[in-house]
Amino acid sequence: MVRVLLLLLSVLLLHTAALASPIDSLRKMLPRLEGEERTAAYRQLVQELDGEGDLHAIMDCLDEWMEYEAQQGNVEEEAKVRWNKIVVLSNYATDSLLLAEAPIQMNWFMHHNEWEFYYDTWDCKANVYLYSGRVQTALREAHNIMDDANVRENNFGRAVAYQQMGIIYESIGQYEQAIQVFRKCLNQLKHKYRYSEVLTNTYDYLCQTLNENGDYKEVLRLSREWEKCIQERISDNVRPRQLMYGTYIACLCTRAYALTKMGRHGEAEGELEKAEKMLDEQNTPLGKYRILLVRTNHALAKGNAKKALAYCDSLEKLELEAGGDIELLRGDILTQMGHHAEAAKMFRSLYIGKDSTFTREMRMQLDELNTLYKVDELEMAGKLQRSRFMIGISILLIIGLLIFTIYRFRASLKLAEEHEKLEQSYKELKIANKKAEESSKMKTNFIQQISHEIRTPLNILSGFTQVITTPGIELDESTKQEANQRITENTNRITGLVNKMLALSDANSQTMIECSDETQALLIAAQAIDASQIAQNQDIDFDLQTDPEVDGLMLRTNLQQATQALEMLLDNAQKFIYGKDPSARQHRGRVTLQVTSNHKNVQFVVEDNGIGIAKRDASRIFEEFVQLDDYYEGTGIGLAISRSIARRMGGDVVLDTSYTSGARFILRLPLGEANARKTS
Repeated sequence: MVRVLLLLLSVLLLHTAALASPIDSLRKMLPRLEGEERTAAYRQLVQELDGEGDLHAIMDCLDEWMEYEAQQGNVEEEAKVRWNKIVVLSNYATDSLLLAEAPIQMNWFMHHNEWEFYYDTWDCKANVYLYSGRVQTALREAHNIMDDANVRENNFGRAVAYQQMGIIYESIGQYEQAIQVFRKCLNQLKHKYRYSEVLTNTYDYLCQTLNENGDYKEVLRLSREWEKCIQERISDNVRPRQLMYGTYIACLCTRAYALTKMGRHGEAEGELEKAEKMLDEQNTPLGKYRILLVRTNHALAKGNAKKALAYCDSLEKLELEAGGDIELLRGDILTQMGHHAEAAKMFRSLYIGKDSTFTREMRMQLDELNTLYKVDELEMAGKLQRSRFMIGISILLIIGLLIFTIYRFRASLKLAEEHEKLEQSYKELKIANKKAEESSKMKTNFIQQISHEIRTPLNILSGFTQVITTPGIELDESTKQEANQRITENTNRITGLVNKMLALSDANSQTMIECSDETQALLIAAQAIDASQIAQNQDIDFDLQTDPEVDGLMLRTNLQQATQALEMLLDNAQKFIYGKDPSARQHRGRVTLQVTSNHKNVQFVVEDNGIGIAKRDASRIFEEFVQLDDYYEGTGIGLAISRSIARRMGGDVVLDTSYTSGARFILRLPLGEANARKTS
C-alpha cells in the first residue's frame, strides 16, 4: 500500500513539475523520492539536461545519481549510470575527457564483473583514436581487446574487437576484410547477446559496407534479419519503442538504398515512407540525414535531378558528418541536369580537397608511428623534413592534378556549345579521379607496410630484452650467442629500413652525388656482398665472376653510395629467388655477380634463376612503392633507390629483358678520372 501511495505521489509531483521549468521542478522533487521513483527522476533529469545541451550539468547530475545508487548498494543501476557517462562524452565528442574517463570506468566494471559495459567502454575509447585519424592506434586497441577477451574467454569482447576491426577496414576502403570480420562479430552475438546494442550496430555497419561493395541482394537478406532483431527488442520491452526508431530508420534506409541501386524504385519508396513515418514520431537529426541521403540517390536514379538537388540542399543544411560524399553526389546531379561547367568545377574542388585530406592523414600516421614504436632515427613525427620524399610526392600530385584540372576546365568553357566533346572531357576527368584514388591507396599501403616492417623486428627485440632482463635467469653460452645474433640481425633490419627511407627522401632529387673516392671496383663488390650477407645464405648458391681486366681497376666514385646501390640489387635477387611455395621448388637458388668493364664504365651484373619479371611489368618495377606481388614482404622502394643513386653518380640501373631464366639487373658506374690507374 505504501509503495502504491509513493507511486501516486510521484505522478502528482511530475504533473506539478510540468507546469514549471522541468529541470527546476525535478531538482526540487529529487530529495523527496526514494528507490525506483528517484532513479526514474534522475533519468528524466538527464534527458532534460541533454535537451539543453549543458554537458557540465549532465555530468554533475550523473555523478550525483551514481553516488546515490552506490549508497543504495544497487550495483546494476550504478553500472548503467557509469556507462551513461561514457555515452554522453562520446555523443558530445569530448575526446580528451572520454580518454581520461574510460580507464576509470573500465576498472570499476572489471572489479564488478560488468563485462559488457567494460568492453563497450573500451570500444568507445578505440573509436576516439579512429575518428581522430589515428588508425594504427585504433587497430592496436582492437587487437588488445581481442587478446583480453581471449584470455577471459568472453565472446562479447571478441565481438566488440571484430566490430572495431571491421570499422577500421571499412574506413580505409578494405571492404572484403571488413565484411569478413563483421560476419564474425554477428556469429558471436546472434544468440546470447541478441539484445545488445553492438548486434544492431554491426548489422548497420555490415549492410552499409555491402552497399559500398555492390552486394545489394545480400543487403536485402541481412536487413530482414536486422529488422527482426529490432522488432524482438521492441516486443520484449528491452528498450522503449521510440528509442528504437533511430536504428529502425537506419535499417529501412539501408534497404531502400539497395532497392534503388537494383532499380526496384516502388519498393524503395515504400521503405522510405515507413522511415519517414517513424521520423514523425521520434525526430532525430541522424535519422533525417539518412532519409534525405537515400531520397537524393533515389531521385537521381529515377532521373528527377531537380528533386535530387533539393534533397541535397536539405542535406547540407543539416551540417552533419554522417557518411556519404555529398559534394560528389551534387556533382553527379549537376551533370544529369546538363550543368557541366559547374559540375567540372565541383569535381576540381573535390580532387584538391582529397589530396589535402590525404596529406593531413599522412602526417597524423607518421606522427603516430613515431609515438607507437619510438623510432627516433626515422624522425617521422614532427620532422617531415626527413621524409621529404613523401611531401615531394604530394606536391607533385597536387601540381599535376591542378594543371590537368585547370586545362580541362578551360577547355570545357571554350567548348560549352559542343555537348558531345564536353561529355568526353567529363569521362576523362572521371578516369583521372580513379587514378588519383589508386595513387592514394598505394601510398596508404606503403605506410601500413612500413608499420609492419618496423613492428616485426621491434617485437623480437622486445622479447629477447625481457628474457635477458628477467631477474634470476641464467642463460647458457649457446643461448646468449643466439640472443646476440637475433638482436644484431633485427637491429640491422631496422637500420637498413631507416637507411632506405632516408635514401628514398632524395630519390627524386636532381642533385648529383659527389664522387671523390678513388677505389677498386672489386672493393665495391666485396662490401655489397658482405652487407647483403648473400654469401652466407644456405638456400642459395652464390658465385662472384670477374674479368681479368677488372683486377686492380680503379674508378672515381662514391664508395658508400655505390655499395648501397649494388647491395639493394643483391637483396632483391635473394628475395625473389623462389616462388610463393618454396617447398615445391624444382631447382636450387642461384645468384651470380659478374664484374666487367670497358673503356667508359664498370658493369655489375646481378643474375638469378628466380621467378623473373614479366615484360609487361618491366617499365613499372623502378617506380616507388610498386610491388608486383603482395605475397612478398618489403616496401617496394629498393629498385627505385638503387637506380636513383646510380643516375646521380652518372651511371644507371637497367633490367635486361632478354634474359628469361630469372632476372638480370645491370648496374653501370662511370670510371671517371681514375680509369687508367691500376694497383700493383
